[in-house]
Amino acid sequence: MSEPGEVAEIAAAIARASLVAFDLEFVSRDRLVPVLCLLQLAWVHDASDAGKGAIRLVDPLAVDVAPIVGALAAHPVVVAHAARQDLGLLAARFGTGMAGLVDTQLMAAFCGIGDQVGLATLADEVLGVALGKEQQWTDWAARPLSPAQLAYAEADVRHLPAIYAALAPRLGGRLAWVRAESAQVVVEAVAAASVTPETAWQHVAGARGLDPAGHAAMVELAAWRQRVAVELDRPLGQVLADKLLVELARHRPNAAAVRQQKGLSPLARTRADAIAQAIARSGFAGPRSAAERRRGDEIATSGSRTKMSGLRTERSGTRTSPRAQRWADVLLALVQLVAEDTGIAPRLLATRADAEELARAVDDGGLAAAEPLPALASWRREVLGEVWKAWLSGQIALVGDPASPHGIRLVPRG
Repeated sequence: MSEPGEVAEIAAAIARASLVAFDLEFVSRDRLVPVLCLLQLAWVHDASDAGKGAIRLVDPLAVDVAPIVGALAAHPVVVAHAARQDLGLLAARFGTGMAGLVDTQLMAAFCGIGDQVGLATLADEVLGVALGKEQQWTDWAARPLSPAQLAYAEADVRHLPAIYAALAPRLGGRLAWVRAESAQVVVEAVAAASVTPETAWQHVAGARGLDPAGHAAMVELAAWRQRVAVELDRPLGQVLADKLLVELARHRPNAAAVRQQKGLSPLARTRADAIAQAIARSGFAGPRSAAERRRGDEIATSGSRTKMSGLRTERSGTRTSPRAQRWADVLLALVQLVAEDTGIAPRLLATRADAEELARAVDDGGLAAAEPLPALASWRREVLGEVWKAWLSGQIALVGDPASPHGIRLVPRG
């Protein structure tokens, strides 16, 4: 554990290092933003000396770690494992990103080791090191931390430089792809930590199918919830769960009816008047008319049918033509084929939404219309996008082949 006077020294040492790794321990229970309880750091001055670097455990409850976080944010090579939550916490508490991030979980996914592999599994696979899990659910806010807690925390960061050093040569040119995907994780984590009352509605689950009045009420309720959660530092679900928020937006009850709402949290029940006022600010206060109820039911039923038929996409909410849907099914099969051939996790290549989006674009405007999409505009173009384009343009065919390990293969068309 570090003293206040050591913080500047650690920040300076990080700045001089060729590679730095970090991990966080925090307490998230009953908090909107978790409490940062421990910052673990490891750094080396030469990647070839990955097992001989310095390790420090810094107590954010005792010292201001902002200078260290700033040094991490400025470093060109910052190694972490499955860092999304950690990045979100740092963004919320310190307002910073991590431009140099390289996520070892993504390194494993691009190496063919597996998708979303845990650190213990990866350390065993790559280094033959067994990491204990005894302190996984410990109380990191307790002081003093026990020797067992400190040993667990140190192990979580000690092996990251060595894992990076072992996987980077295996990745070769794919390391640039890992860095690109790691950068996207940073962008998403910072965005999630930067939600404002004005943008909170964009993160409400299950709001599809609301009529215009319900949507307007949902926007106001989400803003109210965000403000209360920030004020009390409580998780959004403890203020008002998404499902109930959407129900309130759909039916738009008055304060008395809000108090009678089943499943409402005690916190929300005591603020029923404020909830009703938020609904009123939407301009659609009061119970729905019979016509509104019929229209809302029609929208909800239509949305349900669309979902069941597989013709809905989370990205745009537009319908997919039958031929575009057939294309999307084959594009997904090609994702699996390319993933098996390259060892890259399918999720990183493309999702069903990606396939449907590209199929719709080609259906509407030809191959040129698909050029701006991720599968054709990033590293994925080289690996997957060109295959998709070749199949859609008829240059190659997907055929069954019992002799192939995949059962299918691509063949050129003469």
